[in-house]
Amino acid sequence: MSISEALPLDVVGASSPAPVVAAPRVVAVSALVSPAVVAREALIVAMLVAGLTALLAPRDLGFGVAPHPGWAAVILVSARYGSRGFGLALFAVWGTLTLTALAMGVSLGPLLSAAGHSVPDLIALVLSVLVAWIASAHERRIDDLSVRGMELAQKSTGDDAVVAELQGAAMALRARADRLDHSVTFIRDVAARLEGRDPLLGSQAALELAIARTGARAGVVQLVDERGRLRTVASLGAWTLLRARPPDVLLDRTIEAAFESAATVRAVDRPELAEAGSDQSDVATPITDEAGEVLGVLALRGVPPDSLSHALVHDLRLIARWCAKTNASRGLAVDHTTPASAEPSRRPAPPGADDSPPAGSQRLN
Repeated sequence: MSISEALPLDVVGASSPAPVVAAPRVVAVSALVSPAVVAREALIVAMLVAGLTALLAPRDLGFGVAPHPGWAAVILVSARYGSRGFGLALFAVWGTLTLTALAMGVSLGPLLSAAGHSVPDLIALVLSVLVAWIASAHERRIDDLSVRGMELAQKSTGDDAVVAELQGAAMALRARADRLDHSVTFIRDVAARLEGRDPLLGSQAALELAIARTGARAGVVQLVDERGRLRTVASLGAWTLLRARPPDVLLDRTIEAAFESAATVRAVDRPELAEAGSDQSDVATPITDEAGEVLGVLALRGVPPDSLSHALVHDLRLIARWCAKTNASRGLAVDHTTPASAEPSRRPAPPGADDSPPAGSQRLN
C-alpha cells in the first residue's frame, strides 16, 4: 500500500472555521420628513404672510397685488416638501388670510372676485404645482437612495464579518501549510514502522496515523493472540476520564461488533451501541490479512462528529489494512504475569460465514 493510499495530505487536523453568520435583514427607514413637521412649517409661513399683509396692506390684505405675495410662500414650501408641502401650504396660507380678513372686518367678496379673475394668480398656482411635482420626484429619489445606502451599510457590516471568517480560515490553512515539513516527517516515520516486521511498532504507528487523520481523543489496537483472544498491544490518548490506558483485555461492544462482523462499525449507526454510553468506542475497524482473516481491531474514542464521515471511515480501513502487513503472524508474545481474564476465548468468524461460529471456536460475548 502506498503512502498516498494510507493518508491524504491533510493529516494534521485543523479545527473547522466557525460558521459564517449572515447579517440580519435591514428594516429600511424612510428619509421623508414627517407630515407633522411639514404642517408646522407651512402654518408658520402662513402666519408670517398673514401678518405682513395685514401690516403692509390692511385694506385688501395684499390682494391688490397680482400675483398675491402668498404664492411665494406656497412655492417655497412646495419646493421644500413637494406635493405634501404644496397642499398643506395652500390650505394654511389661504386659510390664515381668510381668518385674518374676518378678524379685521375686511369683506371677502371683492377679494375672492379679484383673486379668481387674476391671470397672474392662476400662473402662480400652475407654477406651484410644477414645483411641487419636481420636488416630489427628487424627494422620492432621495428617499430611495437613503434606503439603499442603509442597506449597503448593513451589507458592508455583514461583509466585514465574512472577511474576518475568511481571514481566520486563511490563517488556519497557512498554519497547516507551514507544518507540511513536519507532516512529511511524520508520514515517513509512520510508513517506516508500518512497513517493518515488528507488529507492536506497526500497531502503534497505525494508531498514531488514525488519530492524526480523525482527531480522535484516544485509540487502541487489539490483536488476536495465539490463544484466540483480543489483547491490547497499543494505545494512545486518555482512554477514559478515570483511566489513562485501556486494560489488557477490553470489553467494548463496538470492538466486539467489528471483530465478529469483520467489518467497520460506527456506534452512531447502531442504536444498541449508541445507547451503551460513552464507555464504548465511536468507531472500530478490523485488521484483516489478504485472506480476509481478522487479526485484530483498531478502535477510536472521542472522534469528532465530522470525522465519522464515510470518507474518513474508509481511510481507517486503509490504515487497518496497512497495519495488517506487520501482523501476518498471529503468534504474539503474551505476558503470562497478567492475571487470567474471565472473558471466554474469542476467535473471529470467517468472512461471509453465517451467524453460527466455526467448529472449535467461541464467539465474543
